[in-house]
Amino acid sequence: MKNATILKYVFLFIVVIALTASWAYAEDQDSYSEPHKAIQAVDKDLQLILAYKLGDESLYFFIKDKTNLGATKVRKGIFGWKSGMFTWGPFDPDRDYENLQGIQGHEEGLVYGLIRNGDERVVTVDDQEASMVNLSMLSPSVVKEYQLEGLYIWYFKSDTHEQVKLLRKDTREIIESLDL
Repeated sequence: MKNATILKYVFLFIVVIALTASWAYAEDQDSYSEPHKAIQAVDKDLQLILAYKLGDESLYFFIKDKTNLGATKVRKGIFGWKSGMFTWGPFDPDRDYENLQGIQGHEEGLVYGLIRNGDERVVTVDDQEASMVNLSMLSPSVVKEYQLEGLYIWYFKSDTHEQVKLLRKDTREIIESLDL
């Protein structure tokens, strides 16, 4: 009877080790040394735009098929970087982006959009200033190919979003205000 109990525990131990090894192998195969490599493993044709890389989290915006602007967060786990959910919406390179149009959302309260002349304008969400990414930081050939001259991505992360405003940077005059 004692040998049967020992064999049950040995068998259970072997099963737990096998399941753990199988999980670790799968996690390792889905993890990458750099955040952008995790995204490119999902879709290698995206034009990536890094917004930030802070500790174990990175936020990337991307242009998909030259007609969609999207976002994804990448997180670092014990085996490396893994991409999160991808969201995207229409991006029209022929629009002027002088106003707040095409505001998009992403997981965990992230809102974002495109505006022209972000060096002269400010976007606020609930009276807090949004972060800006100047798209001219991309290579000149990408800026020209995707018609990104003078465009900025603004983004803001918060649990609630009630109002978005576009302001003149120097005078803080409201150009446009939208309720969400």
